[in-house]
Order: sequence, then C-alpha cells, then structure tokens
Amino acid sequence: MSADVETTSVQINQKNRRILIRRGLIAALIAICALVVWSVFLVIRFHSNVSAFQKQKAQLLVFDENEAGEIAIHDYGTMPGPAFIPRPFLNYHRSVSWMDWQRQPDSSPEEIDALFALLPEFHKLKELYLSGFQIDQKRAVELTQIPQLRHLTIEASQFEKSSLADLLKKKGLEGISLADSTFEEEELVILKQGAAKETLTRLFLSNCQVNDDTAAVLSECRNLEILHLDGTQITDTGLKMLARLPHLKVLVLDHTAVTDVGVKYLSATPELVELSLSNTGVSDEVLDSLKQEIPALRISDD
Repeated sequence: MSADVETTSVQINQKNRRILIRRGLIAALIAICALVVWSVFLVIRFHSNVSAFQKQKAQLLVFDENEAGEIAIHDYGTMPGPAFIPRPFLNYHRSVSWMDWQRQPDSSPEEIDALFALLPEFHKLKELYLSGFQIDQKRAVELTQIPQLRHLTIEASQFEKSSLADLLKKKGLEGISLADSTFEEEELVILKQGAAKETLTRLFLSNCQVNDDTAAVLSECRNLEILHLDGTQITDTGLKMLARLPHLKVLVLDHTAVTDVGVKYLSATPELVELSLSNTGVSDEVLDSLKQEIPALRISDD
C-alpha cells in the first residue's frame, strides 16, 4: 500500500514539474514574441519618422566609427552591413547621426509642429541643422529632449520670447550656431548659469543683434575655443572681456567696430591661432605686433 502511495506521489510530482516546465516555456515564448513584435513596431515607427523628414527634403546621414577611430559618413539607408541582418533592422540600429532640415515654403505650422515632436525619437542624433524656422517654447523644449544632441545649428530663424533660454538649458551641448537669427539678447545669460557653461566649446553668433553685454556673458564660458561674432555690435570693451577666455583658438570679428585698442588685449590669449578682422578699423602695425607676441597666430584682415 505504501509503495503505491509513493509511486502515485512521484507521478504527481513529475506531472507538476512537466506543467511548470510547460508553463515556463509558454511564458518564455510569449516574452520572445512580445519582444519581436515590439522591435518590429519600433523599426516601423522609426522608418515612418525618417520618411516624414525625407518628404520635407531633410538630409539624413549616418556616422560609422571603426576600431581605428576613423569615421565614415553615409546617407541614411545606404551604409553596408551584414547580409543576414534585415536592412530595416540594420538602419534602425545605426539610426541617424546628422540631420539638415530647412523649412520648406509649403510646410504648414501644424506639419512643422508634428515633425519637431518626432525629433526626440532620433536617439543617436548628435548634430542637427535647422534653418528658417519659428522657434517657440514648445519646439525649444522638444529640441532639449534629443538625448545625444551635441551640436545644434538654428540659422536664419526667429525665437519667441523665453524660447532661447529654454533651449540653452540643454545638457551636453558642445556647439551652438544662431547665425542670422533673431532673439532676445538677455536670454543668452543662461550660458553662464546652465549646463552649457562647462561643455560649450563652439559658438556662432554671426549677424545677430548682440553687443558687449553678450561678451560679458561669454567671458565666463571658460571652455570656449571657437567664437564667431562677425556682423555684431561688439566693441573694444567686449573684446577686452573676451580676451580672458583661456582656451580661445578661433575668433571672428569681421564687420565689427573693434579697433587697435581692443585687439591689443588679445595678446593675453596665448592659445589663439586664428583671428579674422575683415572690414574693421584695425591697423597693420597693431596686427604685426600681435603676431610677434603670438607667433602661431594667423590673421585675416582682407
């Protein structure tokens, strides 16, 4: 009798184990199916986003870095890869590294809003070039949500009040260009208060309505290396403050009111290697003296 009970108990245990194993396999299969479905959904949605920008004639590029650190640049969707990986999945994995999007005359505000809302989904986008847009606070915030964005160009555009300040709060920005754009100059003060103060190395403000107040702000961005202020209202007063930047290498001051007085301050900027002063009142004598003090300096004053 006890042997029969023991046999029955063993059979029940084996049956329970088989049930547990079966349930585990079913759960694993469901998880795998869900993962595949989710992956397919992400790929389809991403390619839909890409197509939306391509219809707006945006240029999309992929940067591929090999083991030697060399970077190859390819148009999106043309980069070679293993034949056993489906092309849509390969394109999604590599994603888009660089985008140039210029506003098209026939684009409605609603279409543009919808595209700005898609930008944060480009999870590997590092460089973004925009031209001809109206930037309000909503669009500015969406730009800050692009996770890996490092270089941002917004040229020939108009910023609504407070939108630039919101944008400049973006962490990790290394390069910013606002050339030919209009904005409230006082909003640039965020550069010396926010995250960009430590990371910003390149700033382009060509033909923007900025003056020596901006120079005072920029003098506190100690990691600036490249600075374009051509066509601005910078004077000798502002140049004196900019000369304090310890790592400044390239300075463009074409079509400004700087004179011999201000340029003399640049002798205190030892890392300066390029200086452009076309259409300014700076004399050859001062430039020759500056070259003697900074032998590696190249000056353009045509």
